[in-house]
Amino acid sequence: ILAVEGNAPLNQEGMSCIIAGKPFLEQLNHVAKHCKAIISWGSCASYGCVQAAAPNPTQATPTHKAIKTNKPIIKVPGCPPIAEVMTAVITYILTFERFPELDRQGRPKMFYSQRIHDKCYRRPHFDAGQFVEKFDDEGARKGYCLY
Repeated sequence: ILAVEGNAPLNQEGMSCIIAGKPFLEQLNHVAKHCKAIISWGSCASYGCVQAAAPNPTQATPTHKAIKTNKPIIKVPGCPPIAEVMTAVITYILTFERFPELDRQGRPKMFYSQRIHDKCYRRPHFDAGQFVEKFDDEGARKGYCLY
């Protein structure tokens, strides 16, 4: 399993990030040849994040768009990614000798299939349009939605 953190800079022939004298992307593609799957740890590796925002002078690119491979890529976003999710993904692979089922974004369904918002005890207030407007207002004292 290849674990990748951060994103690959493609501009300037990849010289914005050097590992052992070679561009990060070159090292990434070399190591990927010898793995069964790739895990993108964090939002940068999964989506590009801040480094990939305009004007993006280094042309920072998330792993799944930068790497040349047909191997499975498991995304574990977060800044930082949740340690228990990281551990559980690896434990799942080692225990069941297969990769976890992924959602359409490439994230493990066991952790990313539901939103906290959907199970929040304040959800009825959200649905009713009842929101906290400021700290310690009447809505806050009544338990309204914090959205």
